[in-house]
Amino acid sequence: RTLTTELQAISPNPLLIALDQEGGRVARMKPEDGFIATPSAAYLAAATDDTLAKRAYARMAKELHDHGITCNFAPVVDLARNPKNKVIVGLERAYAQDPDTVVHYATILMEAQQQQGIISVLKHFPGHGSSLGDSHAGFVDVTQTWSPIELEPYRRLIHQNNVAMIMTAHVYNAHLDAAYPATLSHKINTGLLRHTLHYRGVIISDDLQMHAISKQYDLNTTLTLAINAGVDMLLFGNQLAHNSIAQLVETIAALVRTQAIPITRIQESYRRINALLQRSDIPLSIIDRPIDFGTKRLAMTRQYIQQHYDRNVSTITIEPKIIVLHWTAVMDENDAFKRLQGETLFRDRSDIADAGQLNVSAHFMVARDGTIYRLMPETWMARHVIGLNYSSIGIENVGGEDNIKEDLTPAQVRANIALVRYLKQKYPGIKYLIGHHEYRAMESTPLWLETDQSYRTRKKDPGETFMSQVRRGVRDLMLQQPPRKAE
Repeated sequence: RTLTTELQAISPNPLLIALDQEGGRVARMKPEDGFIATPSAAYLAAATDDTLAKRAYARMAKELHDHGITCNFAPVVDLARNPKNKVIVGLERAYAQDPDTVVHYATILMEAQQQQGIISVLKHFPGHGSSLGDSHAGFVDVTQTWSPIELEPYRRLIHQNNVAMIMTAHVYNAHLDAAYPATLSHKINTGLLRHTLHYRGVIISDDLQMHAISKQYDLNTTLTLAINAGVDMLLFGNQLAHNSIAQLVETIAALVRTQAIPITRIQESYRRINALLQRSDIPLSIIDRPIDFGTKRLAMTRQYIQQHYDRNVSTITIEPKIIVLHWTAVMDENDAFKRLQGETLFRDRSDIADAGQLNVSAHFMVARDGTIYRLMPETWMARHVIGLNYSSIGIENVGGEDNIKEDLTPAQVRANIALVRYLKQKYPGIKYLIGHHEYRAMESTPLWLETDQSYRTRKKDPGETFMSQVRRGVRDLMLQQPPRKAE
């Protein structure tokens, strides 16, 4: 978990951290290393017990999520059509030989993973369950054994609009393409999968270092054929061989420069991958970490509302209209939490002490690794921004060293984007997204309620760069910025 968290924190874009965790013998997180044992696909299907399957897959998906895995190369939707097949049927990786059973149990796994925010990958297109050979070891020809019924799981799941990623198989089928194996075939990936089956998601190759590919084609040819075939993501496991990322990127760039690969193909794949990474149906992970909010703080909050907004209220309930982003100016998340936890102001807050002893607070705090903490109910008033507390949700981001440095992380940008989307969906009445440093521009709006004309402070957080990055990520929400002052 530490590794995956640190990787996400330093990446400017969300990372797909992926593995093969099918259950049974194909499990990269192994029981002997302390991870949960999950039954094989064949075992679960033979048990004909949906409760067992749902429980097993829910546990597996939660464990993947808890360790920072965001993408699982599963489920296998190959049909178990050849009992002599060692790599799929022999390892109990296929649910059954009929599409109904395969789709049923694959859907259970996909739903369990979706609930944990894990992207599922169907494999191995257009079908590996009828093969005799193992594409890890060499060339595999399914021309005489493959049947069109092996497309049926893909057809049904694509029709349900439930497929984000599909992995190709390194199998050769002369009936589908007399020249190339599936991974390198334009006829199969673009013609069959995209045009005939109407698939719009991301296509990822199986490991291109497997001998079915690497023993037949050199690297330049493999990259050219795969990308031009319509494959969006290229998988290099670096277990059977070693190709550095720098080598692969430079090779692809050179192939684009010579027009062996059209730049439009790179752009198409970029759009698909970016859409995948921004999927809005991936659930947000929020950890509840409540600050002290007892009788005393409730009373002090009501008193603050009376004093500053001239409203005599019996509750501190608000109707959110604004989201305000902040930084803590404290670099340690535990220290930042302590600053918000207490009911009364710290002694070093003399700049706002005359306006009341109610401590500052916020509804959320985002750690530097992007972890989101909910500190208090979103519809309770927090003291975090002058004039606007009665209609705003505050999000504190750990950082802003010395209250000057614009040092918030890429992980915090992504977390704020996701959190703003979550809040806008939950509270459609939210109209504004502002930075704390922009709060005074809101004085001309009806949402400004401050009655004390002398109560103003200058703010720098969270900075223009951070705000522009978050705003770019949620521009489709059409949230307003503070009004510009007349020239």
